Amino acid sequence: MAGPASFAGPIGNPVTIATDRYAAILGASPSKGARSPLLWNAAFRAAGIDAVMHPMDVTAGDLPAVIAALKADQRFVGGAVAVPHKQALVSLLDRVEPEAARIGAVNAIYRDGGTLVGANTDGAGALSQIEELVGGANALMTRRALVLGLGGAGLAVAAFLAGRVTELTVANRGRATAGAVAAKLGTLVADWPVGADVTSKVDLLVNATSVGHKDGPAGSPLDEAALAALPASAAVYDVIYQPDVTPLLAAAAARGLATRNGLGMNLDQAVIAFGKAVPGALDMDAVRAAMRAA
Repeated sequence: MAGPASFAGPIGNPVTIATDRYAAILGASPSKGARSPLLWNAAFRAAGIDAVMHPMDVTAGDLPAVIAALKADQRFVGGAVAVPHKQALVSLLDRVEPEAARIGAVNAIYRDGGTLVGANTDGAGALSQIEELVGGANALMTRRALVLGLGGAGLAVAAFLAGRVTELTVANRGRATAGAVAAKLGTLVADWPVGADVTSKVDLLVNATSVGHKDGPAGSPLDEAALAALPASAAVYDVIYQPDVTPLLAAAAARGLATRNGLGMNLDQAVIAFGKAVPGALDMDAVRAAMRAA
């Protein structure tokens, strides 16, 4: 292989490629603490592959040039996509898998010869965690769900819940986005901010906004009245895992509601994405074990 060299694309943090192959996580600032490199690098080590996942801080304006540089470099096997690029990347890749096209967002990239393909593993990762939280797929089918936030992760979760719950309502700060998603998925739409009149009628709440994230807006996406109106049987799932306990989860747990954060979702989506980027390197159970140990 060639000697170590700086990544050729326009990114905001220094990255030196010194391995036979490499992966990347693209986002606004993944170098500030994204968990994907920890998980992927553990899997690379377990598989005996000379590769490293690098965080790459990318602006929206530089995203096309970065994708072009990654596509041109055959050492790049794929990787992850973080906010705010999950939707913008759809039009920049050579093709996207049908599920990602249906959702309209990608959170994973992998190489197929000379092309880059987009996939969405967020929804599958979240679904497995939500099913565990509520007691299985059959129990999920009895739930009335509300998804807050329709960015890349929220879109994926909503798409996977649609048809798997009794009733699904979506809400987003931008009403037009919520309306478009509701029309596409055949769901209900709620006004923002969501009030007690809505939460009193749902028993599965999913937060896919950035409210409560360590680098996002502080607080909870629901006010006290809306949270208090959730039925005692409700389960609350937050895709955020930094911090472990968001204000929303703390308030829900204080009420005795079943709660879970997004740490397991982050693990499961990474396992699936790794398998697409380096197929056959390890079976999925071995990938999950390596990533969980990390």
